[in-house]
This record gives sequence, C-alpha cells and structure tokens, in this order.
Amino acid sequence: MSDRELFIVEVDSFQGEHRRIDVCDASGAPLRALYCVAARNPKSGVLQFVDYGYETLEEARQAWPNAR
Repeated sequence: MSDRELFIVEVDSFQGEHRRIDVCDASGAPLRALYCVAARNPKSGVLQFVDYGYETLEEARQAWPNAR
C-alpha cells in the first residue's frame, strides 16, 4: 500500500427509489453495517475502497492500524 492516508468507512444498507445497497453476511443475514478501508484517489479526490467487509470497527482497526 502506498503512503496515502487511509480511512475506515462505515457502510450501512440503503434503499432509494432507483438504487439500493444491501449489507449482509455470507449467508445473506442482514448486518447493521460493514467497515471498509478507503484511500483518496489523488487525481479525483474521491475515496475508493482498498479493503472490504469487516464486520466490526475493531476488526478493521486491527487489520489497518494506521487508518483513521
């Protein structure tokens, strides 16, 4: 991984008129949220996920101790 600043992002489910995000475990059971790690794209400024799917904030922090 580069020296870019990393962020832990909480992702929850979303149901909109034309789009949706479902957050669930591997068996399909709903979860309150997942935690992902993101880095800012230096060209666009957009945060992009570099690692996905931690079930708890503590798991994400343990895997990525330098992430905010």
